[in-house]
Amino acid sequence: MKNISINNLQKYDKEYRIDKYNKIIEDAIKNVGIDKVCLNNNIVNNTYDVFNIELPKSKIYNQENSLRCWIHAGINLIKNNVAKNLNIEEKEYALSVNYIAFLDKIEKANSLYNQIIENEKFNLDDELSKFYLIDSAYEGGYFYFFKSIVNKYGIVPENIMPDVESSKNSDTLIRLYNDKIKKDLSKLINNKNKSKEELYTIKDTMLKENYNLLSKCLGELPMKFDYEYKNKDGQCIKIKDITPLEFKEKYLSINLDDYVGIANVPMYNKEYGKLYRKENVHNVYEKSFVEFVNLPIEDLKRLAIKHLKDGIPVYFGCDVKKMREYYKGIMDANLYSYKDIFGIDLLTKEEALTLHDICYQHVMLITGVHIEDDKPVRWKIEDSYGNDVHKDGYYIMNDNYFNDFEYSETMEEWYVKNIYQKKS
Repeated sequence: MKNISINNLQKYDKEYRIDKYNKIIEDAIKNVGIDKVCLNNNIVNNTYDVFNIELPKSKIYNQENSLRCWIHAGINLIKNNVAKNLNIEEKEYALSVNYIAFLDKIEKANSLYNQIIENEKFNLDDELSKFYLIDSAYEGGYFYFFKSIVNKYGIVPENIMPDVESSKNSDTLIRLYNDKIKKDLSKLINNKNKSKEELYTIKDTMLKENYNLLSKCLGELPMKFDYEYKNKDGQCIKIKDITPLEFKEKYLSINLDDYVGIANVPMYNKEYGKLYRKENVHNVYEKSFVEFVNLPIEDLKRLAIKHLKDGIPVYFGCDVKKMREYYKGIMDANLYSYKDIFGIDLLTKEEALTLHDICYQHVMLITGVHIEDDKPVRWKIEDSYGNDVHKDGYYIMNDNYFNDFEYSETMEEWYVKNIYQKKS
């Protein structure tokens, strides 16, 4: 049978009506929706907000209507270190996300311009060219993007460049900025007959225009700033005339270059123990490549636990589109009884990755774990949507969710070399 006929539909409908429970389920779903009917309350009631390894609670950010989770997770990774070095109360200290996001946007544009200028055989029909053009100023990113911006430009306290309306609700800005960049790319493509020197002169004008646009929407970048605060001892401190890079070098003692990417990607074309790199993915031109070592899921767990025991949070990416209850703050691979209600088989992790059903979709921080009989039972996950959602801003992730939807982690290289390799 190649085509569906009316007879087919009549047959399906007759068989549907034979089972009286189908109509009961149909009415329930029509009244309250799929997830409320399928929610497994036994899992909800037996998911406890208790962890025997737990980092101190810190300030919860709110990314609102933006795609800056990767920046928030990066800031969450380093902010307590900066607070400690400033001798400030850690749980309320904040660094600027807006500052990193501004620089990420202008660096992404610069990389795109360079790709056009340097690619003498640029062809609009080429798949790589299409990749550059489809989503020119996308707001998402990776730890390597965060590291590249911080290493190049430094950091600033939140009050020096706070969030504004267009950073928190960025849809209009991203659409406008995308249009502007694509117009620039069109100009560069149409001027490929010019020398590279001429094209780079044109590019400089484009970058100046980008800076003006972003400054009007996000605020000007602080080239130097004064910073006043009261430390834990009650002393009033004033730091004068410091650059963001100087501030980073003086008060951030974490070396981001020490961190490496690891992932669990059980796909047909990926092997464990091998290093993989995403090509042609940059914000800072040729300095922000994305790479990871592919490892079994149990190794990701083991390394994460070691990090947490040493008081270090874990930057990680996962897919949160499935099997999580946003408001209750619970993540469990069996949270919704879709298979029982609809009689369908769910994808394995390998199938979901191979068929592009799950991906590196959201970035958060692991800040706790509960271990029983030497095995992790659940994990504490710090999100970036404020204190009023989940469990005071945190998810409780049961360990089976880690198995099925955890994608990648960023670890200090020492742990990977000295703990994973010793085990291997």
